[in-house]
Order: sequence, then structure tokens, then C-alpha cells
Amino acid sequence: MRRIFASIITIGAIVAVAATSCKKDDTICYNNVTMGNIDGETIISDQGNTFDIVETPYEINLSDYKYGRVILACDVLTQTAEKRYDIRLNGIESVLTKPVVKASTITDLELVVEDAIVIRDMWFGGGYINFLIEFAHKEGSDKAHFINLIHDDTLVNEKYAFYLRHNAYGEVPKEGEVFRSSLGYVSFPISQIIEEDEAEISITWNSHRMTNVGYDLYETEILTRKGTWKRADFEHKPTSVKASASFRVR
Repeated sequence: MRRIFASIITIGAIVAVAATSCKKDDTICYNNVTMGNIDGETIISDQGNTFDIVETPYEINLSDYKYGRVILACDVLTQTAEKRYDIRLNGIESVLTKPVVKASTITDLELVVEDAIVIRDMWFGGGYINFLIEFAHKEGSDKAHFINLIHDDTLVNEKYAFYLRHNAYGEVPKEGEVFRSSLGYVSFPISQIIEEDEAEISITWNSHRMTNVGYDLYETEILTRKGTWKRADFEHKPTSVKASASFRVR
């Protein structure tokens, strides 16, 4: 029997920081979901807002978040200055953040392994290209998979061609073995790679093949998506704050 990745993302409420209340009280907006970078005791969102955490459901220490980049859900309580807000934190997760690797510098072949991966979503935000990715990992395994974004700087006719690479270290789905889904976020900074204020880029990856009921674990296909990078206007809100507990990548 073929195992299938069905759609398992819980779609969260996506609400922009607004100038008026979403409800009839003093709260500006509920369940705002965004990515951002930690700056001391505050979070600077990808939309350029500064969030001061004044209420939390549990004790947190922002310095504990390894990569300094997070995805959070919050209620925006009050505006205290231009583009600065007090928030009630509802949830927060660390986002794996890695530098882009130039193809011309690669000497480690582990970087270019093309095991299949599913991109559930991708978007520009905060100077990064962000992914919500899903891959199969073997039942009971604690092996961390390897995720990298390669910029092919050797091409003449295409200046900004990127390749998302996944090294499963042998944990490739096989008939008769049990595999589970791993889901999570990863960000790669690209604003310093792209020289222009607006540029066409492409992303290529090896994906599990899509069927009418989900992704087939045993069939793969090479996919490419193209889009326009705009330095002055690159923003897209993520759809969920929660990654799967089994998301193990490096």
C-alpha cells in the first residue's frame, strides 16, 4: 500500500495589524501570526513592527530561541509608538535559519543530495525566503535531516536560480517500512544576494509527486517555481504557528 502525505496543516487566523479593533474592546487585533527576529527583549516582525511582550501564557526567555528568528501568534493590545505595539503572546516557535550556500563554493557533497521534500508554502518576508516544508522520517528515528538552499552563481543566463536541497541520510521511504510526516519552518536570508530592488528568481526542488488525495511517498518529480522579488514590498503572512513535534532538521 502506498503511503500518502495528506494535507495536515491547520490553517490559523491570518490577520494584519489594523488601525481599528477587530472586536468591540480595546484590543487592536487578535491572533496575529507573523515571523520576525528577536532584538533583545522585543521582536521585530517581518512587516517592520516592534512587538513588546507584556502578557504570556507561560514564562519565556527570548534568548532561549536558538536562531534568533521566530514565528509567533499574538493579540495586539495597544500601540505605544509608530509601528510599536504591546502584545499578548499566544504561541511562539523557533525558526531554523541558515545562510544560502553559493554553488561555486561547494566542496561537501552532503549539501547537494536531492532527497524528496514537500514545500507546503513559500514566501518572501523580512529579507528572507521562508518555507513551510514537510518530509518523511522513519518511525522511531531521531536522525536530523539536512536542509539547504543553494544559489547557483555559476549560471550565465539566469542570475538568481535557487535549489532547495534535502539530505535524508538514507531515510528514504521504502515499501514495508513505517514513515511519519515532519513539518516545520526554515528561513534563508537573500536580501544581500539579490542586488536589484526588483528581480526574477526561481526555486527548484525534488518533490514527492502530488496525487488527487495527497503526496505519494514513492514517486517524485522535479518542480520549479518562479516569482518576483521586490525589495520595497516583499511580505506574505504564514498560515500556522505550530510545527510538528518531530521536526528535526539542521
